Amino acid sequence: MKSSIIYIIAGFLLGAIPAQSQPLPKGTRIISWDEKPETYALFPKKAEETSGLIWLDQSIWTFNDSGGKPELYRISEKGDIIQTIKINGAKNVDWEDITQDENQIYIGDFGNNLGNREDLTIYVLPKSRIGDEEETEINVDAIYFHFADQKDFSVRNRKNDYDCEALTCFGDSLLLFSKNWGDGKSRLYKLGKNPGRYSPEPRATFNADGLVTGASYNPENGTLALIGYKNFVPFIWIIENFDGVSFQANNIYRINLVGLTDSQTEGICWQDRETLLISTEARNDFQQGAYRLDLNMILKKGTKAP
Repeated sequence: MKSSIIYIIAGFLLGAIPAQSQPLPKGTRIISWDEKPETYALFPKKAEETSGLIWLDQSIWTFNDSGGKPELYRISEKGDIIQTIKINGAKNVDWEDITQDENQIYIGDFGNNLGNREDLTIYVLPKSRIGDEEETEINVDAIYFHFADQKDFSVRNRKNDYDCEALTCFGDSLLLFSKNWGDGKSRLYKLGKNPGRYSPEPRATFNADGLVTGASYNPENGTLALIGYKNFVPFIWIIENFDGVSFQANNIYRINLVGLTDSQTEGICWQDRETLLISTEARNDFQQGAYRLDLNMILKKGTKAP
């Protein structure tokens, strides 16, 4: 199979998750990309459970997920940790994603594999406090929330639809995307950026046909990117002209990263208008690290006839 194969679909399955009653977004185009992306950097063992990503000051910033230290790492292209930010007063129950705007960084402690968490948190870190020291301790504010539509908080390990691992900025709001273990869909929620307590209602739902683990919106090109995996075949959803309230758009793509099969993709961020960086945890033959994708090249090749 060549990486240029593309399918225009009403529904497409990669494996064990059963077919859903809700179709994929209308007009979705699926690209099967067989090539292994360019390695940007392999991360040290200290960041082996890397989850979210941002691109800031010409560097990747990341952290570990559940049980890791409440620390943010700046990693060079050589894979060295060149700066560590220790978040005072924070816990890493299950950090899962990170996003930023001009003035602040937002770290999402809202992973919920068991489905029973009522202490979902987003830490708000002012960029002005980071500085350039190798190690810095920073006090942060926090946003506390729970999903208004969740009524059942019983333990349902990896069988619930209220896990969340994806966060991005959109204008003056924060957007969250659920990771539905049960039905493979994703719900969109909207939060304010000010510290406080919130109970957001779902704004929209779409059939992600897999587990969404990261999000990044690029205001320069108006494009939302969501990353995840299905049966450990990673995918990226690309929604152009994203409106912040729905999953409806003229150009929607699902890129199946077949060349990274058996990896666990967790983080995604834009390096520039045309380039995405994605991260994988340490798993099997994959070392923890980041890969770089030329999105325009993939979409251009992917829309050619086989």
